[in-house]
Amino acid sequence: MASLVSSAEPTSVDVPQRPGGLTRLSDAVATFDSWLAGLLVAAIFALLIVNAATRALGTPVIWIDELAIYAMIWAAFLGSSAGLARREHIAVTLLPEAVTPRIRAALAVGVDLLLLMFTISLGLIVWRWFDPITVLGAETLRDFSRATFNFIYTEPTTTIGMRKVWFWLIMPYACLTLNLHALRNLAGSVRRLQEHR
Repeated sequence: MASLVSSAEPTSVDVPQRPGGLTRLSDAVATFDSWLAGLLVAAIFALLIVNAATRALGTPVIWIDELAIYAMIWAAFLGSSAGLARREHIAVTLLPEAVTPRIRAALAVGVDLLLLMFTISLGLIVWRWFDPITVLGAETLRDFSRATFNFIYTEPTTTIGMRKVWFWLIMPYACLTLNLHALRNLAGSVRRLQEHR
């Protein structure tokens, strides 16, 4: 009879928690960014092969180098975003490994808070550079450039023949995703710190 009573009592088994909406969104964005960065790296490789072949044949395609550079910029921003989501960036872990779990959790909160402040600052700089409010108020992009000496919307690429702004649009996107991942990481670190109290 005693065994029946004890088996009916609830046991303290750790049930894995379902990830929240912020974590699921961050994971989905990081997966997309990783996939797109991989495609861009493959495209860069293909562009460089084509460039080498056309140069060897004596008919170089001059815009391939510039396109490869812009693809590399996009891949770098996308990769940095995915790396932040997965905490895969280079880190010096000598201090966290030498302290107690509670202090380690507090250090993680501090680092994630600094990262969030950095990504917010980067977003503010990009917002100021793109200056969408002034652009929307200007009659033309040339008027905007004349008034602000900001030529982001009118400056053409050197060889491709497109405006550079199309390539710089990766920066606002990366700022949004970096902020999302930094916020998710901070929330996770705060939760772990609370568990160590």
